[in-house]
Amino acid sequence: MSYCPNYVSEDYDKKSAMVCFTDIPLWHAKEHCRIFGKFGIGFKKEKMIAYGANPALYTTGEHFSRIKRLSGLLGRMEDLEKDREWKEEVESYNFTEDETLAFQEVTDFLQEYSYKGQDHSEYVTYYQREWRLTFRSLPFAGGRKPQEPGMSCFYCRDGKSYSTVKFSTDDVDYIVVPARYWLKGRKLAKQIGCKLRVYELSVFI
Repeated sequence: MSYCPNYVSEDYDKKSAMVCFTDIPLWHAKEHCRIFGKFGIGFKKEKMIAYGANPALYTTGEHFSRIKRLSGLLGRMEDLEKDREWKEEVESYNFTEDETLAFQEVTDFLQEYSYKGQDHSEYVTYYQREWRLTFRSLPFAGGRKPQEPGMSCFYCRDGKSYSTVKFSTDDVDYIVVPARYWLKGRKLAKQIGCKLRVYELSVFI
């Protein structure tokens, strides 16, 4: 998983571990492919939804001050959640651990309508029709529990911890490759057991 900034602002550094997808129909994905490349993996949407994938919640720059206030409130809720036993009698409002977690999960889906705050630019992030699987929204495989498809876990390498999510080849509907990689793509698609789509034939040119 990568740590995607929800808002690209110098005074707001909220990041969430996630895997990002696009819901742009392949035949309308020319501009998206120009930015992100001509190779792709098409996942089965119903499987991703079952895992917890959800469209990003786009908000414009006009609401940025509200997003910062919401983030500050969440920070205070998290602080109150710590050492709850000795704070319980003086707590100003009550909330459950599940309610706090739900609040965190929802904020992980926030995304700036326009990546650089240019709400009137010709190309904005909203056009990417982004979906996300976030680390906090996935069931966690910890201890002796094996990491099954649709579960998150930490992977440690060289003393550094990485957030991961596991997929199954059964989650893949098709792969996309440029025409010059057709033979290699056909071999890979056969191994995975999915369909093969050629970029030049599948993307609206």
